[in-house]
Amino acid sequence: MDLLKNIPTDAPMNMTEAIHSKPGQVISMALSKSDHTQMTLLAFGKDEGVSEETYFGDTLYYVLEGTMKLSEGEKEVLLNAGECIAIPAKALHAIYGVTDFKILQITLS
Repeated sequence: MDLLKNIPTDAPMNMTEAIHSKPGQVISMALSKSDHTQMTLLAFGKDEGVSEETYFGDTLYYVLEGTMKLSEGEKEVLLNAGECIAIPAKALHAIYGVTDFKILQITLS
């Protein structure tokens, strides 16, 4: 496979078990290797997050486990396991852990 990595081809993978939250840390695992698509599993400890930033393309955040807060300008949204939200390319936003949480982040351009 040329575009995907760290995903088995011989058996299913449980994404929530692929990485684990650690207090005071952010853990990541890249799932793609493309200039136009970025897919990453991320695990955050409670109260950990990513300060305001922008991405090159439209970004989907899918919460696999826990609860996270996303802020974009004046808007704040809580997302729980099984929920997702899209952020437009180049929109300044931040994410923060209300609890330990795990997400699949996909950015497309």
